[in-house]
Amino acid sequence: MSARSSSGDDREGCDLIVLGGGGLAGHAVMTEARRRGLTAVNASRRGEVQVDAADQAALFGALHTYRPRWIINCAAIVSVPICEADPRSAWTINARLPLLLADYARSAAAKLIHISTDHYYSGDGDRPHRESEPVVLLNEYARTKYAGERLAMFAPSALIVRTNLVGLKSATGTSFGEWALDLILNDRPGTLFADQFVSTLDIWSFAAALLDLAATDAAGVVNLASSEVFSKADLVLGLAHALERTLTQAKPGTVASQTVMRPDSLGLDVSRAERILGRRLPNLTEVAANVARRAAAEDGT
Repeated sequence: MSARSSSGDDREGCDLIVLGGGGLAGHAVMTEARRRGLTAVNASRRGEVQVDAADQAALFGALHTYRPRWIINCAAIVSVPICEADPRSAWTINARLPLLLADYARSAAAKLIHISTDHYYSGDGDRPHRESEPVVLLNEYARTKYAGERLAMFAPSALIVRTNLVGLKSATGTSFGEWALDLILNDRPGTLFADQFVSTLDIWSFAAALLDLAATDAAGVVNLASSEVFSKADLVLGLAHALERTLTQAKPGTVASQTVMRPDSLGLDVSRAERILGRRLPNLTEVAANVARRAAAEDGT
């Protein structure tokens, strides 16, 4: 395990450590934190601090070295099929890791911000769900992520953030955003789910709002997502419109066709987050425009 601060020296103390800082959400949080002048450390297998999230000794060593004010846990196994095929690994990363972080946060008086999911609701269409509503756990991904939420709450004042995100380049190259952009830009065949509803937020708006929430006294579960609920099909079509492209080969389909059972009503009520932030979160049109703008910037167009 290496031991360097974000500025490259060996001093102790930082504003925040991001577990999974090389992933889609974690990278966005790291970038936004440094844009704000915060000292931020990426703790991941390929990060500045090289830590396997399953290695408790390495994890605690990094935390004790940097003594972060905030611990932001973006590390997770997010692939539904992988979680189903390997529930032990899913439990280790999605549930055990938040418990370890909560244990450290409690002992060090640090604030734990744990990034969760929206895979908890099914069967009620495009209705937005409040944080207090009962959950439905249909697969290992949902079960281990929900367990992680409960275990993270062992940390005093832990902030549990439920969300659904879209961005550009992920560590695996298999994110929804990457699939959608390839589908749109190359007009490929694909299946668009009109019967699965989400409140997907772009990672850049998410990172900014997350750090704003972290700076408040907010605790417990908070939904941080788009201010609208829409189908996965509408999301792809919205992205295509923002990119000024037309889909000729994509066809409508049903989420029930997936091999692993998945929830279909993932809409989130973000009114609590908006009250805390004092602003409205982006709607579908704004999310699509943010992704299109970033995609164009990366292409140099």
